[in-house]
Amino acid sequence: MTEVTPVVFKNRQHMKLFGILHEPDTGMRKSTAIVLLSPGVKMRVAPHGMYTKMARQYTAMGYPVLRFDFYGLGDAEGEIDMDKLSSVYNSIQLGRYVDDTIDSLDWLQKNYGISDFVVGGLCGGAITGMMAAENDFRIKGLLALGIPVTLDVGEENRHKHLSKGQLSQLRSGYIRNLFKWQSWVRLLTFKSDFRVLFKSIGQLFKRKKTSIHKTMSSETGDKKHQDDNINPRFAPAFLNMLETSRPMLHIFSGTDRLAWEFEEKFCENHREQLDKYSDMLEIHTIDKANHILAHPDWFNQMLKITKHWLARFN
Repeated sequence: MTEVTPVVFKNRQHMKLFGILHEPDTGMRKSTAIVLLSPGVKMRVAPHGMYTKMARQYTAMGYPVLRFDFYGLGDAEGEIDMDKLSSVYNSIQLGRYVDDTIDSLDWLQKNYGISDFVVGGLCGGAITGMMAAENDFRIKGLLALGIPVTLDVGEENRHKHLSKGQLSQLRSGYIRNLFKWQSWVRLLTFKSDFRVLFKSIGQLFKRKKTSIHKTMSSETGDKKHQDDNINPRFAPAFLNMLETSRPMLHIFSGTDRLAWEFEEKFCENHREQLDKYSDMLEIHTIDKANHILAHPDWFNQMLKITKHWLARFN
């Protein structure tokens, strides 16, 4: 039998954080705990109860699982003092909740004697876990669902940073909508984003440019792009986990822009380094899935992949 217990602990700012601890039967308990980190501005349940379902499955495998609210979210104390949602997202992707994450590990270690952890979750939870792992080596692995590579540039600048994959998908959508009168009404009433429309179509006529020289950063290996919106902290944190032999599982949804951004804005610029540590890195894409894996088939595919990967941890 598993035990589900509401818990409360304080972060280093003395704010109360509320969560749920799922504990397996003592006879099958593993020494590694899983900490599912809140995605974006969502609370510890995650979209459509994702974390609750994941916790049940992982506890059945013998892993203790903690899911909790970061400060300013859900039941936790504290406030988010930002007016724009994009600013909140960017602060999360730059490490806003790293301290809360480390404080949760401290609490688990002090009260339950656990010193090995797998952290992560969906989107903001994934990148928060990866950022926390940079300086906390109790984190032995990262479970990342749709990790964001870029920073939010706002709707007014979205067209400047679209990946090739996004442009291709948008173009296909425009073609499908040619025979829908609603699409023509939207176009003729100037409700369409013409910048995105022209850019997606213009990609077809773009001449291939021959790269004479690739300027690489000595520290991260990033290619320099004048209009790149990549998170500057992403590559160092990602490569740190690989270089310290801590495995990562990355799962992306096939229709999610994050999958294309990860490939085009990160992997293409670091192919040699990623190949070097291929034994530490596992990447999957669930075809046709959306960002939150809303359909049961997509969710079950994710569960199957994560459970197989987690089996490496005691």
